[in-house]
Parts: sequence; structure tokens; C-alpha cells
Amino acid sequence: MATVTQEKIKLYTGDYCPFCRRVKSDLDRLGLEYETVNADADGRSEVMELSGQRAIPILTIGEEVLVDSTHIIRELRRRYS
Repeated sequence: MATVTQEKIKLYTGDYCPFCRRVKSDLDRLGLEYETVNADADGRSEVMELSGQRAIPILTIGEEVLVDSTHIIRELRRRYS
């Protein structure tokens, strides 16, 4: 049986953000390992570099950058469900 190698997943998030909580919930439901970066504390400049905007959540899968919680969740489900 072939095993799927998961690329590194990183979620740029904030405590106040309901859209971020939706993405975290889906990542957990799918059983995916991921790193979180608190965009409010230390990651806002990185968010700007990745997406050109201040909005979160932003999810990176390997080198790919995904923005907008609806798009992120749709892509997670497409790839990992």
C-alpha cells in the first residue's frame, strides 16, 4: 500500500478570528498535523509577505499559499478527505 507523504502545513491565525477557528476545526477533523503562527503576536509581517494582505487565515501547504477560509477548507477536503 502506498503512503501519502504530507507536506508541511502552517496556519497563520489569530485568537479573535472565527474564520481561523473554522480552518483549525477542519484540520483537526481531518487528522492533519500543522504548525500555527499567531499572526497578531509575531506573524503579521510574514502574512503580508505571503499574501500581500493583512487578512487571516492563511494556510501554507509546502510552498503553496492559500487564502480565504472557504477556499482553504474546500482545498483541504479535496486533498485529504
